[in-house]
Amino acid sequence: MEKFKLVPIGQVHKDSETFLEIYSEFAEAIEGLKEGDWIKLILWFHESDTPEKRRTLKVHPRGDPRNPLRGVFATRSPVRPNPVAIYSVRILKITGAKIYIEEIDAFDGTPIIDIKPLVKRLDCPEGIESQKDSGDNP
Repeated sequence: MEKFKLVPIGQVHKDSETFLEIYSEFAEAIEGLKEGDWIKLILWFHESDTPEKRRTLKVHPRGDPRNPLRGVFATRSPVRPNPVAIYSVRILKITGAKIYIEEIDAFDGTPIIDIKPLVKRLDCPEGIESQKDSGDNP
């Protein structure tokens, strides 16, 4: 299998507020985004990126052993073959190359892989029921 390389475009910061710091070489790419927009935020859960965790194919949802084992592709677990995280978040404000968002469960310093606008017809298809939150988060 051929490997490929992902280049971080910024990182998550969590202080008194949560914001996305976009690196200067990618700052022009946020042009057109504005306060109130919804975006898909794609992160690399670097703290879950170990050879052992990448081999984990089944987990107890929410890390609770009382929950039956499930395949990682049926969960939101950060432990998976490729620790990619996807969030739908609303932009609260943009200051320079900083995009402020509501709090998310990523760690401070988590690398940002990409940002895409949330498009209702693509990201929220009509007539499709989403999976209920039945303990599918770690």
